[in-house]
Amino acid sequence: MSYRIAIASSSGEAVDQHFGQAKNFLIYDVLEDKVEFVEDREVRLNTDDAAHSDSNLETLASLLHDCKAVFVLKIGQKATLYLYAKGITSFAVNYSLNRIFTTLLKRQNGRIKVI
Repeated sequence: MSYRIAIASSSGEAVDQHFGQAKNFLIYDVLEDKVEFVEDREVRLNTDDAAHSDSNLETLASLLHDCKAVFVLKIGQKATLYLYAKGITSFAVNYSLNRIFTTLLKRQNGRIKVI
């Protein structure tokens, strides 16, 4: 079983961006025994609207449409619920990408079951 995730990271080393302020999302496929980088998706929001306006939330949800989960430093309740309604689970974490990948691979093998 494989799935796709998005990570709000400007460094590629740690989760360091808030959901509504992220400049980009790093996209990864989580496979049975490895994690593969797919692409770096740039965020282009309507700057005339508030970060969590319905228009900008729809833009972000569309950008992440193929992801099962998104990892961000912070995310508000409105954005969390909006993504959840679109089938995307959000996680507010202050972790390194390595820690996320290691944890997800353990979950894949049935030792930890969260996602």
